Amino acid sequence: MKRNPISTALLVLGSGTLALGLIACASSGPSRSAKAVETMDETHAGLTKVRTQIDQTLTSLGDLMNASPEKLRPSFSKYSKDVDRLRADAVQTKKRFQNMKTKRNDYLAAWGKQQGQVSDPELRQLGDARRSEVRANLDRMIESLTVAVETFDPFLSNLGDVQKVFGNDLTPAGQSLLVNTAVIQGANEKGARVAQSIDLALEALSNVSGQLSSPRAR
Repeated sequence: MKRNPISTALLVLGSGTLALGLIACASSGPSRSAKAVETMDETHAGLTKVRTQIDQTLTSLGDLMNASPEKLRPSFSKYSKDVDRLRADAVQTKKRFQNMKTKRNDYLAAWGKQQGQVSDPELRQLGDARRSEVRANLDRMIESLTVAVETFDPFLSNLGDVQKVFGNDLTPAGQSLLVNTAVIQGANEKGARVAQSIDLALEALSNVSGQLSSPRAR
């Protein structure tokens, strides 16, 4: 389904910190990779859920700006609930993101340690190349989520300002004052940036999961 270009997303990593990190360094290679893939799938689902919530919040914002007088109150109620949910998601996202960066380093360090014990030069070189490919996607994911997290606060600030103004003046006059302001435009622009960053992170996460997954028997 095609997304609204100004709808957004952000952050957060659902039910886990980045999967990779939840794996103990002492785990064997196959076990470590299998656990990483399983947790990354959960992380992917969590990010997708947050993305959906942000899209829903921006849709509620648009509905509120275009609501008829008799629908102002229910539209504001829905918008306010969506903003509150998104605000709670942001808190958890930031905590998990910081933990994720550490876990990413732990995973790659464990892999590098085992790879360093390979005595055959050719196999060691091939293994190093594979690790570099995985690391490149992990780096892209971290970079994308960094942008999303940094943009989240100003995005939520815009959404919160609308929430406060309407909370004090839930009237057609209050609506007309807000509808064409820089705050509304800023919310959509910041949301679009967060959405794009999340999309890039999800793509990188899918790539890593594919790189570490073993083919399943038919």
